[in-house]
Amino acid sequence: MRILCVFLGVLVVRAWALVLPTITMPPCDSPEAEMAAGVFQDYINAQRTSGFKYALNQIDEIKIIGTPNMEIYKMEIELLETKCHVLDPAPVTACPVRTKAEIAVEADCDVALTKTGGVLTVIEHRCKSEPETSTEDICVGCPHLLPLNDTNALQMTTASLAVFNSRTANVSLSKYAILEVGRLTTQVVSGAPKLFSEYVIVETNCTTTEDDNCVPLNQSMATYGFCTSGNVIANVSVDCRIFAPQQPVVEPAQNGTIPLLMIDMTGQLSAESVESLDPVKQASIISIVKRQAPAAGTVAPGGQSNTMPVPVCPGKVKFF
Repeated sequence: MRILCVFLGVLVVRAWALVLPTITMPPCDSPEAEMAAGVFQDYINAQRTSGFKYALNQIDEIKIIGTPNMEIYKMEIELLETKCHVLDPAPVTACPVRTKAEIAVEADCDVALTKTGGVLTVIEHRCKSEPETSTEDICVGCPHLLPLNDTNALQMTTASLAVFNSRTANVSLSKYAILEVGRLTTQVVSGAPKLFSEYVIVETNCTTTEDDNCVPLNQSMATYGFCTSGNVIANVSVDCRIFAPQQPVVEPAQNGTIPLLMIDMTGQLSAESVESLDPVKQASIISIVKRQAPAAGTVAPGGQSNTMPVPVCPGKVKFF
């Protein structure tokens, strides 16, 4: 009977050792941390349908929970807004990041990914975005953000698009309509206030000589563009760059991941619904994360030390 009890005790200890997750905290600038952050950067830019692309600025924290079937990455990541709209096909590496003087916008994200078969997948994330700092702390006369419903700035935006459409009338291009106003700013230039606008345009079924009943073309057929405009008093300037036709957007539900939950600088959610994972997979992940590992410095069943090295975090700042 005593031998049997000892045997059962050994089986229990070994079984516990098999299910106990391992926890590692690699340096924030390690290749595995950079790879996971890069996957999230690409994911967040691909999932968003409005606003500007984000570029990785710093990895603040990373913890990897190892299980027999997968690794779970828990990360804190800082992103910075670029000047490329999400519809711009340019890779994010080619997109300049806004400077502090241009009212840089920072997004702080809590991210969870899984790694199975060498493939990293974003399963959960929450981001909060806000201006990186006030321009008053940087320079006198720097631009200031305006609300996206500012009447004067929107009137200037509409006038600038009319200027662009009139330019293209001589080359038989379609008429464009405003799809989204991404940013409105004001700045004092030579003693006079100047308005600036950044907005996205979409091709319509009208030619530039037609004015009424214009409807944007289907996404698979339409071309899009990005315009910057400004004015001093009544003089309006505009510069637009037209993109290639866009590919259909892949819905988040089709790739099994959770869509972006971005909180803007006003504190409002820009995406209110969150797709759920498969209940079985979700329960498995939650149980693994909640399971407690032995404290640092103790020895887990099987004689393996659970001492974790001091993490080297946060990582280096890529921009500012």
